[in-house]
Amino acid sequence: MTLDSLSSAAGLLRQHPILWSVGIVMGALGVIDLVVPVYGGTFYAEPLALLQVLVMPFLAGGVYGTIREDSFSAGEFLQSGRTYYFRILLPALLIFFAAVLTVFLLAVPLALLGAGAASGMAPLLFGVLVSIVFFTFFYDTVAVFEETNVFESIRRSIEFVMNNLGSVLIFYLVNIVVLVGIGFAGLVAISALLVDKLEPLTRMSPPELQAVTPQDLLGLIGTEGIWIIAAVYAVVIVLFSAFLYAYKASFFRNHAEGIRIQQGEYDEKGRWYKY
Repeated sequence: MTLDSLSSAAGLLRQHPILWSVGIVMGALGVIDLVVPVYGGTFYAEPLALLQVLVMPFLAGGVYGTIREDSFSAGEFLQSGRTYYFRILLPALLIFFAAVLTVFLLAVPLALLGAGAASGMAPLLFGVLVSIVFFTFFYDTVAVFEETNVFESIRRSIEFVMNNLGSVLIFYLVNIVVLVGIGFAGLVAISALLVDKLEPLTRMSPPELQAVTPQDLLGLIGTEGIWIIAAVYAVVIVLFSAFLYAYKASFFRNHAEGIRIQQGEYDEKGRWYKY
């Protein structure tokens, strides 16, 4: 079924261009994030990061909503993005602050125990963060496909992962392989496009290479090289982002035990009231 989800995601991307919008927007923002600091615009780094945080729930809601309704028009995308925006944003903020609080609660006692305990802090904190992401990763698909509230989205994501642990591990592995593959292809493309500009590095000795700074590299490749790297970087983000969201939606839809039935009742006139 995991492979079925993979082929289903590929088919969705091939047949419905609207699903590429999440990748295109993220690619554009990624280029801005990369280029602006290079030209001295570090002041804009935090606003750009905030913009990404605020835009992503809308794009995710649009992608998941169109897949859920099997309607891939621009109108459906915009409507779904608006409808599920806060259903996705609020759990994301809750998970973020829970992760920060967890890290803080672990870091303080470890730091008080001394340098020996503090030296092992980084792997421990990293493991905790990975665990949180691992179990809550499907909160947004739950929020859209099952129309759950903030806490229920997180709870159902954990439940979904635990009930499909083997398949979820394969899901993560597939995404890692795809990301590494696309990233490696991007590095090859950059090397091929900048081979002339990077040729002086081949004549340097190992000590000279170790002394090369990022500013030296920027001066070596020039403005043209920076934009080439930005363009390839954008393509990598576009491809992986579009794949990730389509694959994630297909995977959840295929592995969920069934969309939960809304609790409620009909009145005497046949009108449905949701609890």
